[in-house]
Amino acid sequence: MRPDIRIPDWFRSRTIRNKIIIIYIPLVVLPLFLLGYVSNRIYTQSIVNKTVQSVMDDSRLISTRIQGILQNAESSANSLTLSLNRVVSEEGEPGAEEDPRYTALIVNQLSFALLVFPDVDSAAFVDVRGRVYPSHRSLQDRADKFLSSDMLATLRKSSGANLWFGMQQRDYLVRTEKQTVLTLGKKVIEINTGRTLGWLILNVDEKHLSGIFPAVGQEFQAPHMLIDSTGRIVSATDQDKLLTAVDKPELREWAALTRPDDPDRTFREGGELSVAHRLNQLGWVLVTRVPVGELTKDTGKVSLFIAALGAGCLLLVLLGAGLLSRTIATPLVRLTRTMRKVQDGSLDYRFETRGRDEIALLGSGFNGMIERIRELLRSVRNEQRLKREYELALIQSQIKPHFLYNTLDVIYTLTEMGRHRDVQRTTKALADYYRIVLSKGREIITVGEEIHNVRDYLAIQRIRYSDVFDYRIEVPPELHDYPMLKLTLQPLVENAIYHGLKPSGRFGLLTITGELSKNNVWLKVEDDGIGMDRETVASIWAQEQKSPGGPSFGLRSVQDRIRLYFGEPYGLRIDSEPGRGTSVVAVLPVSPAQPEAREAEEEGKA
Repeated sequence: MRPDIRIPDWFRSRTIRNKIIIIYIPLVVLPLFLLGYVSNRIYTQSIVNKTVQSVMDDSRLISTRIQGILQNAESSANSLTLSLNRVVSEEGEPGAEEDPRYTALIVNQLSFALLVFPDVDSAAFVDVRGRVYPSHRSLQDRADKFLSSDMLATLRKSSGANLWFGMQQRDYLVRTEKQTVLTLGKKVIEINTGRTLGWLILNVDEKHLSGIFPAVGQEFQAPHMLIDSTGRIVSATDQDKLLTAVDKPELREWAALTRPDDPDRTFREGGELSVAHRLNQLGWVLVTRVPVGELTKDTGKVSLFIAALGAGCLLLVLLGAGLLSRTIATPLVRLTRTMRKVQDGSLDYRFETRGRDEIALLGSGFNGMIERIRELLRSVRNEQRLKREYELALIQSQIKPHFLYNTLDVIYTLTEMGRHRDVQRTTKALADYYRIVLSKGREIITVGEEIHNVRDYLAIQRIRYSDVFDYRIEVPPELHDYPMLKLTLQPLVENAIYHGLKPSGRFGLLTITGELSKNNVWLKVEDDGIGMDRETVASIWAQEQKSPGGPSFGLRSVQDRIRLYFGEPYGLRIDSEPGRGTSVVAVLPVSPAQPEAREAEEEGKA
């Protein structure tokens, strides 16, 4: 079927109310959705672009301030170089013994430089003899580590230019232990002779750099950080991230490309926007991170307004559809519901007709049709009940009366033999047996009555075949009140004796057991006679044996009676193996015994 035909067929199968809703909802909701989506995208993109531009402007300002700090540090180093040369030329270098006056002059020059250039946190001068002249006394702690450090080795190889050592944490030539500092080193050379006087160390505290960040871009609440060319964070407002690798691989790769003329870049990942600006000095990159959610939180108000407008329009559509449905479609919907209930099998519903329009006439015709169907069903039920009664009576009439004849012969023989006590027991068992068999015309008796009946039957058969078998009945008392068809177990027991135990030629055992499951009562008749193979078991249900002479007649008659009365899920299950015996299970429904069946059982016991 072509798509252009399938869609109208689907639409025609909808109810009138749904058709109205299906047509009107897209006409209202789709334009509102497109309006909200497009306006949200445009507004968000505009805010992001303005934010990026503002962050870039702030980044340039921060970059200018950081570069000013670095330039001040270099100016301080150059000024101190001249001052140290002047002190050496005027006072001369001390010998092996330390000169307190010389030391005071050097320290004063360092302290004065820190006053002039406050961006420098601390300074120290180390002469060629390894003597340390610090701006703060704490710089002397563990200063001997400097003499064996890579920093000094690098300075020894320099020509006197300013050398920047990356941001680091160390425990020598710093004011506090593990202080994070950016260090400027310079070899101090005597101007006149070119002789090395020592090495100058200037420290810029990282907090002095990160202290610039909060003063710029306050309206964005955006964290800033400085990363070097290796992707390591050298300065940040979040001190926990200091000297760790930046978490964005793309940003690390871009930072490694040391091109001072690179334009600013933006990196967006998830809900975060990162703006990167390269500083001309030291190859650092200033990164500003802006949460996109903070930028676009106002757009949510616009989206919420459009959503509320859409919900209001949708409500109006539903109200309009309800009004049209109430005036046009409601009678049809009610008629459809009534028809569906009838379709599900319930004929107790009628369509309430209102008015005299076409739908009312249709409902009246529908009610008349339902009434005629009820009459037909009642007639069919009566016919089925009569048919079942006739079939049960026919099956019952086919049960052989040979048992009565054989029992009377046994009684006669016992009388001839003078076994009067056995005659009494046999006569009493026969009377009890036929009292339950007749059951005042009832088909349903209790399990207890059926067990009592089978016990009387086995008592008689045991007298006849005392050398053939013995029996055991193990049915729990809690099963005795459940209902069952009479003469269900007796044909199974008779079949086991005549077709299982007698032909085996050995003394056998017949067992009757019962079990209660959640939904069924299981009664099992089991013998250890000759048994049957699978083909024989299959033939019991396959062949249509109409004469009661064969071994399968009794089993099939019980099966037919159970299914006629209780339904297809119930009946017999056969399990047999040649040489090991046969087990036949009667599966019956679980339901309380009928009062008349219970009274009959008590009467039989009495």
